[in-house]
Amino acid sequence: MPPAPVAVEVVIDDRGSTGRGRITVLTLLWRPEDPLAVEILLVAQPDHPALPRGRWVVLRDFLRYGLDEPTGDGAVRISPDPARARVRLDLARPGRDATVSVPRDTVLAFLEQTERAVPSGTERSEDAIDALLARLLGTQPPDG
Repeated sequence: MPPAPVAVEVVIDDRGSTGRGRITVLTLLWRPEDPLAVEILLVAQPDHPALPRGRWVVLRDFLRYGLDEPTGDGAVRISPDPARARVRLDLARPGRDATVSVPRDTVLAFLEQTERAVPSGTERSEDAIDALLARLLGTQPPDG
């Protein structure tokens, strides 16, 4: 049986205290058929134009490196915030970029789950690279 996808959701911005009931949720999603990539989804609930939203793809290794040192370029930049035990994600998007902070332990636990499913270095190179390129270039549907 192939490994299952791994996902974690983190509430980034709890606007419930304002009485408006709006939150922003960050989802990290990894799929075994695309083991080199992690999809980052940022969604406002309920949807609202003032709250950040979008979809990005980053290398799983970059997410891991970002736990300890600044990494990434282009649309996703990752840097540790050791004083607060968090990881900062700078996400480029049309208009104003989104910056979110996620607990380091949450990202680490997510990455450990992906490692148990498909350890780094054991990905089938050709298939993994083809899947990553398709996702980065937007030629692969989000569900598959």
